[in-house]
Amino acid sequence: MTAGNLRRRARAAVADRGLGDKVHRATLRTVEKRAHLVAGIPDWEELRRRARALRLEALDRHDELLATFRRTLEARGATVTLAGTPEEAAALVARLAREAGRRAVKSKSMTSEEIGLNAALEAAGLEVTETDLGEWIVQLAGQPPSHITAPAIHLGVEDVARLLRDRAGVELPAWVERDGTAPPAEREALARELSLAARRILRERFLAAEVGITGANFLVAESGTIVLVENEGNIRLTTCLPRRHVVLAGIDKLIARDEDLGVLLRLLPVSATAQRQSGYVSLLADRHPDLHVVLLDNGRRRLMDDPEQRDLLACIRCGACLNACPVYRCIGGHAYGGAYPGPLGAALLPQLGGGGRFSDLPFASSLCGACTDACPAGIPLHERLLQLRARLVRAGAARELGTTLRAATRAMHDPRRLRRALRLYRLGRPLLGLLPLARRWSRSRAFPPAPRRTFHDEWADARGRSHGNTPPSPPRTPAHDPAPPPAPGASPQQHSSPPSPSNRDVPAHDPAPPSAPGPSPQDLDLFALRFRELGPAGETEFHRFARAPDARAFLRDLFAGIPADEVVRPEAPHPRREVRFGVTGADALIAETGTVALSLADRAAALASLLVDTHVVLAHPSLVLPDLATYHARRAARPAAPGGRLDILVTGPSRTADIEKTLVIPAHGPRRMIVVLCDEPLDPAT
Repeated sequence: MTAGNLRRRARAAVADRGLGDKVHRATLRTVEKRAHLVAGIPDWEELRRRARALRLEALDRHDELLATFRRTLEARGATVTLAGTPEEAAALVARLAREAGRRAVKSKSMTSEEIGLNAALEAAGLEVTETDLGEWIVQLAGQPPSHITAPAIHLGVEDVARLLRDRAGVELPAWVERDGTAPPAEREALARELSLAARRILRERFLAAEVGITGANFLVAESGTIVLVENEGNIRLTTCLPRRHVVLAGIDKLIARDEDLGVLLRLLPVSATAQRQSGYVSLLADRHPDLHVVLLDNGRRRLMDDPEQRDLLACIRCGACLNACPVYRCIGGHAYGGAYPGPLGAALLPQLGGGGRFSDLPFASSLCGACTDACPAGIPLHERLLQLRARLVRAGAARELGTTLRAATRAMHDPRRLRRALRLYRLGRPLLGLLPLARRWSRSRAFPPAPRRTFHDEWADARGRSHGNTPPSPPRTPAHDPAPPPAPGASPQQHSSPPSPSNRDVPAHDPAPPSAPGPSPQDLDLFALRFRELGPAGETEFHRFARAPDARAFLRDLFAGIPADEVVRPEAPHPRREVRFGVTGADALIAETGTVALSLADRAAALASLLVDTHVVLAHPSLVLPDLATYHARRAARPAAPGGRLDILVTGPSRTADIEKTLVIPAHGPRRMIVVLCDEPLDPAT
């Protein structure tokens, strides 16, 4: 292995009891909520199978899809540039940002962490502000994020409070100054205060910025759609307010078709944040006047050609493997030393231009398989880590283990020798710490006590055999045999082997199953239920009217006493400040998740559903669709307008849980959302 950087960082992390407690609490909470959701999705394993097939298909067709994506975006006036190295990508994004001005706002992007973008932007003279709450917190702390979806998971509310006191002048309650301990209710109240303070501070940064920089969750080749998933609303503000939009993404983010999102966007929010659907999904396929896309290689093409490891690029960056990993829970994200922590980082960082700097990471795993069970894309992460270990050993790394492993192998091939070794171990275990190699081994491990009776002893007694005979081996299942089907009622969290990683024989595209035409009463009821659930303290309201006059009377009462300039609509100019109400129509209402789909003329029109306190949606029952798959299939079949298309999926008011997993509404977008469903037509413009 390398010089032991991981070991040193891990030792320091384990010694910090507070760190382990914070990470354990946060990850276990997400794991439990995710398990509850998955248990209610009967086709979860089928979705995983389809997601893996779709992602591997995209890798197989990468050159074709890249050419299509590039051609489609350039036809809409955007620029698309390939960057081979982190240095090249950082310089290119910095130049594009500097051309637009001096103030940049930036959304969460692990690719930007991979290339060290913030340092490059600051070196170019830009003032760069992270706008995701967790990312902004760690930026203030001068730290990298420690989790893919929860950047400040390692910080407690008292840590964040002290940061905002020092950097933003926020006053602290007495208990923070005293000893940092308080009842849960007081901690949650402070988390809310800090989140709302961040909203106020960052709002001014959004309005002043000349350039917005985002990543991308997916890039759809056939339509040139940039897909961005979030909860807070900061990405929507980053893409709508600044004049220039720069997208930085890895070349592995390409997918083939729009309808593929019907699979991937069902898996991502459940696995990432234990939600049925994220707060906002932006589907950007519009003719933006100043859009630039930078695609990063940094070893990805080489990895695509690796038949054994290439499915690592099927990852959808949900962070579920981190939440499930016992090693990550103990040492946190910073101990991994790179942009990607956890099992994914341990497998990916050594192969993304990291060279020998990360060659110790594959050994930071118990190989328990929890990461594989959690992965929504069916990547057998623990197997990939084991394969990387074998490569490193063959390459001469981990030489100090060679003699020990050879001796252990010889012992385990001979039952008599193994029994002698066990007897010697029982006698010599108290003295092992005196040996140099054993001392190094025990720095991060404990030598287990020898059992008083071995399995062989128990087996021999049960069979009435002497110790000199060996029990017959159980029949082995051939490696090529298919795994048995899960038992009826088996939990989806149980270990199940993902599909064979041959990666070249990918099944043909499996279209979404057809649904019955028109909304059913059950779909209407389910939409109302799911939508109301999105406002745990009354932040969402659903109202149904049979007649348009009754709906208009409700709206007159809602807007009574409100100045006319405090109610905005998408077709009217927005004052670029927060107003009381924004009124929009809807393109669809999705029953499965309580989602409102908007189809907008341009990004300025998006502000009526974003830069407002309350978003009011007027819709007809005929717009209700059963599920996300139906919506994405319908969207894919609809021809694009000459100016492109801009669709936003809105699932409740904006929210964040970046401080101790405390849910706070609002984050950067609306505080409240009201859906008015009327059986007669209602025009939002009137």
